[in-house]
Amino acid sequence: MSKQTAILIMLLVTVIWGGGFPATGLALNLGVTVGIINMVRGAIFTVLVFAVFHRQILTMKAKDIKIGLFAGTANVLAFLLQTIGTQYTTLSNSAFLTTTNVIMIPFMVWVLMKKRPVAKNFVAMGICMTGTAVLAGVFQNGLTFNVGDIYTLACAFFYGLSIVLVAMQPSDSHFSVSAFMMGLTHFLGGLFYFLFAEGAHIPALDWKIAILPVLYLGIFSSFTAQTLQILSQRFVSPNTASLVFMFESVFGSIFSILFGFEAFTVNLFIGGGLIMISLVISEVEFKKKKPKPLTE
Repeated sequence: MSKQTAILIMLLVTVIWGGGFPATGLALNLGVTVGIINMVRGAIFTVLVFAVFHRQILTMKAKDIKIGLFAGTANVLAFLLQTIGTQYTTLSNSAFLTTTNVIMIPFMVWVLMKKRPVAKNFVAMGICMTGTAVLAGVFQNGLTFNVGDIYTLACAFFYGLSIVLVAMQPSDSHFSVSAFMMGLTHFLGGLFYFLFAEGAHIPALDWKIAILPVLYLGIFSSFTAQTLQILSQRFVSPNTASLVFMFESVFGSIFSILFGFEAFTVNLFIGGGLIMISLVISEVEFKKKKPKPLTE
């Protein structure tokens, strides 16, 4: 797979994740709890990955399990911390602070993968963060700081760590192993939250309707999108991956507008444009190649 193809697949992933915003909002509005949403989508993810790739999963090695388990744990911790944080902070703060993983990832890559970031990485990060701040309305509404923001910054750290750990999967391992471990940890994290934070309470609601957005999250946002994420991340750097995944917020806003959750704003256009520019900068080679000497 070429790098360009991998980036296109990752953009498709952000489109699917973007659809997860209204799906999550709809599920919560219908009364489904956070623990149940994550427990069910994690279970669907795990079962589908095993059904499709059971031969590869049954022959997985210890090193495959180790990376998949670490990446999955970091991923589910990120989501749970973000969920807790949104109870104490604004949505704009949550959206903006979550994206600080773009700044953290190059240093994680430096420490864990021994790859030092280059100057254009920092330029791209700055433009991307500016775009996300515009998208989240930080310049209009300001940015306060409270305990919820601390949870959200911790979420950003673990989300960035999950991206780097996915990039560290062994080259000779099948991508489905990491996907299976990520689904399993997502299920266990949701189950833990359901049992201990929600008291194992199952709300009385119309499950025939309420289950539909949860099925979208399990089949598409988790199984389809995260499996494609793990596959495509083999062919790009974690820094590039983090910038591409910023489009999740752009498509999330677009789908929220289409489903009536919010109105179109100029911030969406400007913020999305800046994120696109940051991705282009990260991928363009600014050093000109020296021309080859003419031969006689």
